[in-house]
Amino acid sequence: MEAAGKRFIWHGSRKDVFKIVYFSDIHWLAKACAEKEVLRQRDEILNDPFTFWIGGGDYGEFIGFGDAKRFDPDAVSDKVTVSDLARLGKVTYTAIRDIFAPIKHKCLGLIVGNHEKQYMRRQQQEDLHGWLCTELGVADLGYSCFMDVVFQQVRGWDLEKDDAQALPILMGHSISKKNHSGSETFRVWCHHGAGAAQTKGGKINRLVSFMRNFEADIFFMGHVHDQMGARLTPLIADSDCLKIRHRTKLGVISGSYLKTYAQGVTTYGEQKGYEPVTLGAAWVQIHPDTREMWGRV
Repeated sequence: MEAAGKRFIWHGSRKDVFKIVYFSDIHWLAKACAEKEVLRQRDEILNDPFTFWIGGGDYGEFIGFGDAKRFDPDAVSDKVTVSDLARLGKVTYTAIRDIFAPIKHKCLGLIVGNHEKQYMRRQQQEDLHGWLCTELGVADLGYSCFMDVVFQQVRGWDLEKDDAQALPILMGHSISKKNHSGSETFRVWCHHGAGAAQTKGGKINRLVSFMRNFEADIFFMGHVHDQMGARLTPLIADSDCLKIRHRTKLGVISGSYLKTYAQGVTTYGEQKGYEPVTLGAAWVQIHPDTREMWGRV
């Protein structure tokens, strides 16, 4: 688990509303991967200046011929050659790097998933996820993490004078107090996800368990290939312990880009009779000035 520090997003107006996307469970190079949806989501992030993202793990399928229990040659993408199977980890991570490269400047960090974790462990290549993070210049968030996202409203931003890109912008440091009109911090907790529940109740219970066990404002989870959300409002007292207040915790589970049922391929999920997966990423929308949060699932 990682305590991943702070991310500073400089912006220009109290009216600004932001989106943090949990881009998870892509399973690139599986034949049933919804590749067009992956690229569409990537381009949405790129083209919306108020959208930032976190990688949630399972970026590739990472199931090679050495995995006798799970490997199915009919389920492997036609992009994968026989020689690629001899270096599947590097081939997959290189493809993921190229997909993420256009949006690396909007990335808050990358979680590692169980598919790549198992592959790296079995192949003695524990450095592959770190290689991806280094190539993109983003933080390695491990399997789970805390991070603070700090929204700072900038006073008197002058593009020509500051020779910088337009706001909002993700920075590695805070702006000086004299140059910003205030800031709001949101603590974010991320986990790739866990469990093998197939019912809605089982999946949401896993998220709620995380939300009860950790203190944060926003919770992101993937792995279970569904889109769901939960909001908890535990009661607290103010600093003088004279008034009862509530604290909002918002959690979302992100969907997958691996189809359960796909034309021309028999997937593991189809053989097990699983319900069709909910395609696409989940995200949380934040209005820093009012501290309002909404989840999209």
